[in-house]
Amino acid sequence: MAGFPASGKSTAAAYLAEVLGAPVLDKDRFAPLLEESVMQKLTGDPHDRDSETYRTLVGPGIDDGLIRTGLTVAATHPVVLDAPFLSTIRHAAAREMLLSDHLRDYTGLPESVPLVTVWLDAAEPVIRARMIARDAERDAPKLTDWKTYRTEVLDSGVRALARTFCDLVIATSSANPDTG
Repeated sequence: MAGFPASGKSTAAAYLAEVLGAPVLDKDRFAPLLEESVMQKLTGDPHDRDSETYRTLVGPGIDDGLIRTGLTVAATHPVVLDAPFLSTIRHAAAREMLLSDHLRDYTGLPESVPLVTVWLDAAEPVIRARMIARDAERDAPKLTDWKTYRTEVLDSGVRALARTFCDLVIATSSANPDTG
């Protein structure tokens, strides 16, 4: 389950996990101490997930760990992964591969293991309203400088890539963070 922060991924992942009888592996819970302590040391902001430093040095490693852990579990039991996966989508697009094929290729996941990638697409006003409503500390830098966040993340081109390289695209419309 991929998408911008506050796009409704966690709500959708929880629903899908319930339907499948599967656990959810959520990036926000995967290695927060590692992520926050490294970002505090590198940028002075433990919640920095949008800088070039995060995108090039920290995020890809966190995503890789989550993906490899999740796909290891998936070999024997359904699992739902919940993360933005923005850099992973960019890597798949650079290789001109569907995200699912890219993930299989670089992790060695056998074709016999089902894998479906989903992009949860929400409009910018919906994302902003959800961030405000959930009032999470990790969203404060985004909301403080919304124009930069919108330009560097939401309007970065990754949405178009996701619509092309993910298996499914689901558009969300609700600004209510509990209804996705």
